[in-house]
Amino acid sequence: MRFRLWRLVAAARLRRLGGRLVVEGRAPRLDGPLRLECGARPGTLTLRVGRAVRLGRDCVIDLADGVDGAIELADGVLLQSRVRLQPWGGAIRLGEHTQVRDGCELKAKGELRVGERVVVARHSSLHCHQAITIGDDVGLGDRVTITDSDHTNDGSGTPVLQQPVVAAPVVLERNVLCGTNVVVLKGTRIGADTVVAAGAVVTGGEHRSGWLIGGVPAKPLRQLRVGAHDDPSVPLR
Repeated sequence: MRFRLWRLVAAARLRRLGGRLVVEGRAPRLDGPLRLECGARPGTLTLRVGRAVRLGRDCVIDLADGVDGAIELADGVLLQSRVRLQPWGGAIRLGEHTQVRDGCELKAKGELRVGERVVVARHSSLHCHQAITIGDDVGLGDRVTITDSDHTNDGSGTPVLQQPVVAAPVVLERNVLCGTNVVVLKGTRIGADTVVAAGAVVTGGEHRSGWLIGGVPAKPLRQLRVGAHDDPSVPLR
């Protein structure tokens, strides 16, 4: 009932501003208010919802002016409280039985794809300008940041936020574990079954499967599994 009411109010608001709401699939369970934030010129929001999806209290869908966005929540997805979804011209796609815990922010100007049975722990941030792909069974600890872009700074005095954005895709393959306060930057590919130690900053490049990596910048520390390649400098592909 809560979601049906929200849908009616949100659709009317977007229509009044020249936008549109498209809802496909099932009605999720809402544990509390779901807020819709938008400017004066919203585009079309497409919301696809699977079975047994649950949204916690005070979650927010935040729309950018003049662009369309899509959110896909597959079967069994759980968003805990105060999760902010920002499909700013892109798509946020969460796989089956994925959990996004309290206070997280997911922003997509490109394609943000999260696999099945992933846990995104509290106050983590996924910031996608071009493409972020997170494989099945990945665990992201508290306050993890993953971003595929940053602003350049040419030293000219032009404000940094007005300078060009440089982006490169980020990929975390299946069963990667990122500890608390890990930062993953643009152009990074982390192989399957890898552990990223708490506090590490992964500054790009390819990291082989089955290793513990850590430090600033992150480097291979220890082989975790029998059969993992013993030379981490060899490229993944």
